[in-house]
Amino acid sequence: MHTLKAVASSTLSLPADNYIYSIVASAPGTFAAISSDDSLRVFDASDLDRGSVVSRTAHDGGITSLQSFTMGEAHLLATGGRDGKVKIWDARSGNGSPVVEMETAKSSPVLSVACNPETNTVVAGTELVSSQAVVAFWDIRTPKEFRLQYVESHNDDITELQYHPTRSNILLSGSTDGLVNIYDTTVTDEDEALVQVINHGSVHHAGFLSDRTIFALSHDEHFSVYPATDPDDTAQEPEPVHFGDVRDPLGCEYVAQLCVGAQGQYIAAGNKIDNRLDLVPLASSPSWTLDRDNLWRLTRAHCEEVVRSVYLDERSQSVFTCGEDGFVRAWKPAEQSDAPIQSGSSKPRSKDKKKDRFKPY
Repeated sequence: MHTLKAVASSTLSLPADNYIYSIVASAPGTFAAISSDDSLRVFDASDLDRGSVVSRTAHDGGITSLQSFTMGEAHLLATGGRDGKVKIWDARSGNGSPVVEMETAKSSPVLSVACNPETNTVVAGTELVSSQAVVAFWDIRTPKEFRLQYVESHNDDITELQYHPTRSNILLSGSTDGLVNIYDTTVTDEDEALVQVINHGSVHHAGFLSDRTIFALSHDEHFSVYPATDPDDTAQEPEPVHFGDVRDPLGCEYVAQLCVGAQGQYIAAGNKIDNRLDLVPLASSPSWTLDRDNLWRLTRAHCEEVVRSVYLDERSQSVFTCGEDGFVRAWKPAEQSDAPIQSGSSKPRSKDKKKDRFKPY
């Protein structure tokens, strides 16, 4: 076991008794955060108290999701809210207004957002409204009309959206209906667009571990790794790896998320009673395992409060967390060892790469 120590913390000047839901990278050296007061804020990675408010009320009725959206030199932010809107923000503008705004049909609340700079596309996953949960696509250059909508693939809230790491036409969605769907978004017919369906259980988080590997985490902390099928490849796919409920094997009360950094993948597992968060490596060779011997422990973490978001930042060699105590915290290794935030490429490693991540460079 290794240890990360807290080196800085800040409330980002939030009013008292507010949660911080999520943090994402913004412009180089800065991060963005959304909070329970519905604000969108940015802060400096080197000085957490140095920040600004992009919007004090980004969405009426509740902000739900945040993603970075970098297009060339422009470092934009995308937010979704319960007002049924997706908004694109330029944190440098300082005028408190979005640069682009889109709205779902029936103003259905937005629960998840994904961005694809290659195709100028923003996608929203909605709450179930009038027996319909929608994956809605817009081209931000024509925000008043839908580029595409998938309306039948899920029959409950869409909690997760993520684009494939290398194929800009492939999108993953996850829902509380238990399904993880993979679409070829160049296909407008919804039935034909579905290239893979995984029945996992009510999806809390899901995404791509690599080009050919998918993970899914349910709301009851069941975790699995699945092969991404390729209809053009006749080779037999490997069997899924089901870890079941990971709370007992990880000694945790909840899983915050799965983090991908230069050193590999880590499950962020929290324990409020013991006031800690563990970053447990998900080792891929020779088979998928949870490597508790090489975990990184954030002692005291956010004390008895839940950690909501974790970011491994290669640029500053730090881990950033935020939580229900209303703080953002920065962490660095307490010892000289191979940390989860070594500089280098942050692209996911494929399963067939040689496992070498726990040895110093």
